[in-house]
Amino acid sequence: MSVSFRTYLYTWLTVTLTVAPLYPGMAQESALFDQHLQNRMVYNPAFAGDREIPGLSMLSRQQWLGWEGSPSVNRIMAHTKLKDKNAGAAASVLFESMGPLWHTGVSGAYSYTVQLTEASTLAMGIQGEILFRQIRLHQVELIDQGDQLFSVRPWSDLKPNVGIGLVYKYGDYLVNLSVPRLLNSELSPYQEESSRWSSTSRILYLGGTTQYELNEELKVTPSMLLAISRGNPLFMELSGTVFYKDLLGVGTFFRLNKTLGVTIRYNHQERIVFGYAFDVSFNKTRYNAGTHELFLGYNFPFNRSKTLSPRRF
Repeated sequence: MSVSFRTYLYTWLTVTLTVAPLYPGMAQESALFDQHLQNRMVYNPAFAGDREIPGLSMLSRQQWLGWEGSPSVNRIMAHTKLKDKNAGAAASVLFESMGPLWHTGVSGAYSYTVQLTEASTLAMGIQGEILFRQIRLHQVELIDQGDQLFSVRPWSDLKPNVGIGLVYKYGDYLVNLSVPRLLNSELSPYQEESSRWSSTSRILYLGGTTQYELNEELKVTPSMLLAISRGNPLFMELSGTVFYKDLLGVGTFFRLNKTLGVTIRYNHQERIVFGYAFDVSFNKTRYNAGTHELFLGYNFPFNRSKTLSPRRF
């Protein structure tokens, strides 16, 4: 490892660990995904281009069906390794709505992987994002009419943001750390609004996973994900997935907010990947038809001799 790279690495680690705890905002607006283990780029840009072959995917999440204005997230993602095989790139388009709040955004990510030892690697990622946000308060149905706050026409603005991430891999063990959005932004369309509930919050994601081979056909992948942001309770997810011949994967997960879910994943001829997830909450949001999430991915048939397991698409 050269001196210049060592300096770069230490600087990156210092920035990541320094900015993560600085959370002046309170409201959390980042989308939650059930199938993030196979779509790790949604939380960490260091996973950009982490497979040998290019891919294109679509992820759609419909949360708390049966509630009017319930969260809906749709994301299109593309990724590839670059000419320098240690580097990767990714791009995505986001369409998101929750009640009167609408988001449309584009983002791009770049990652670089360094071989630390014979058995370990470190990937560093950075991403940029431009988010178009619109608040449609005039569409809210009121019990008491005449409130001027809700008579305002659609208010919109553009919010740029940046994110960083690290992925450390040792053998079959993987640990990742990221802050996908470093910049906070105000949620209220009124400049005089100073409520601490009207701004976004940086979120620190910390995850870990490994893999155990039960036999030549079965593999088990346990994992854990933590999300930490000031003013919000600790988010923790524990999950496990069983893979059969890297073709079919069935898993389950549990979150501390009393959410239980299942996932299923199928790889067709190492090209087309289909995934489905369902979760249900047993807390105050239990009065709904649950949350459904669909995933569809396509692996381009380039460099097939170097293809990694499609289950990591």
